[in-house]
Amino acid sequence: MTSVLNVDTIADKAGTGPVALTKQTTIKAFCQAPADNASITSSFNIASLTDVGAGNNQPNLTNSMSSSNYGTLGTLNDPGIDNGDSAPVVTSGANSASQYENNVGYVHPTSANIVALDYKTHSIATGDLA
Repeated sequence: MTSVLNVDTIADKAGTGPVALTKQTTIKAFCQAPADNASITSSFNIASLTDVGAGNNQPNLTNSMSSSNYGTLGTLNDPGIDNGDSAPVVTSGANSASQYENNVGYVHPTSANIVALDYKTHSIATGDLA
C-alpha cells in the first residue's frame, strides 16, 4: 500500500522552529562567485565575498561555524586552460569560524609551477554552526 504525506510546514515539537536533524548533517553555506570575484552570483549563509588576490576568494559567513574545523569543497566551470584541463579549486588551510578561502589554480604541464587563475567558482561548507 502506498502512502502520501502532504504538509505545508514541519516545525519542532514546540511549533516555534525548524525540525532538528538527528545524526545527520547538511550544507551550512554555499557561494557562487563570478570570475572577477567582485560580487556574489548566488549564495546561502554568505554575507560577503572578499577578493584576496589572483585565484583567491574568501566567502564570509553570515552565521559562523562553531570552530575553524569544518569541511569545504569548491569547483569551477571548465575555463579552457591552455593545457586543456580544468583547474581545480583548492580550499586553503586559512579557514576561520567566520570565513573560508578558495584558491584556484593548476599545475602548468611543462614548468610544474602552480598558476593562479580567476574563474567563476562554486563552493560549499559543512559542519556545525555556532
